[in-house]
Amino acid sequence: MAHNPTPTQQLITTVKILREKCAWTQALTHESLRTYLIEESYEVLDAISEQNPQLLKEELGDLYFQILLHALIADEQGNFDLEDVSQTLNEKLLRRNRHIFDAEGQIREEITTDVQEIIRVWDAAKQAERQGKPKARKNAGLPAGLPSLTLAQKLLDRHTRAGSEKADGHQVSDVTRTKITDEQSLAAALLELSARAEELGLDAESVLRATLSKQYGSEIDATISPKSPSKR
Repeated sequence: MAHNPTPTQQLITTVKILREKCAWTQALTHESLRTYLIEESYEVLDAISEQNPQLLKEELGDLYFQILLHALIADEQGNFDLEDVSQTLNEKLLRRNRHIFDAEGQIREEITTDVQEIIRVWDAAKQAERQGKPKARKNAGLPAGLPSLTLAQKLLDRHTRAGSEKADGHQVSDVTRTKITDEQSLAAALLELSARAEELGLDAESVLRATLSKQYGSEIDATISPKSPSKR
């Protein structure tokens, strides 16, 4: 009986053929693909915002193409392949979700539904992974390529949850809390700040990013706490 390849297997075969025979695809590197990876990620976000399942399916495919290319390039360099990526992710999920899986990867008979306990287990697993690997973590382990406003919120959140002294210097004033009370007032305030940045000839994105880099550029594990209430 002839073997019928799955759509995923067919896709991997197609990507490999492109890598072997297409001059443009052959020239791609991890570095040159970075821009495309970012663009495709944002297009996925746009599809989600539009609540368009068909568009989301297509954009997820484009993003998956980037992952396949990176894995194929790494395979060519003798570093790892797509199976290694899958294995590494699976091991991490089993390791970090001990509230579901035991040490042998079997599903536990009793599974907690306490979100706080789930987060505690998750954070404990991450801390255990870092044991014996002390190193400075830029931006509290967050991707530096995040938009600065998103990065700022996540940094403040992590430092606040961990009880870091850095977060104390960015408390919301009573004036701001009174002025900004909902989504509309927040949007108005952000637009006003953007307009003021334009008047001053400043790039708001760059200014905020520079400040974040200066204040949060390199952190040890001070932002990881068993009491953390989210996985962000």
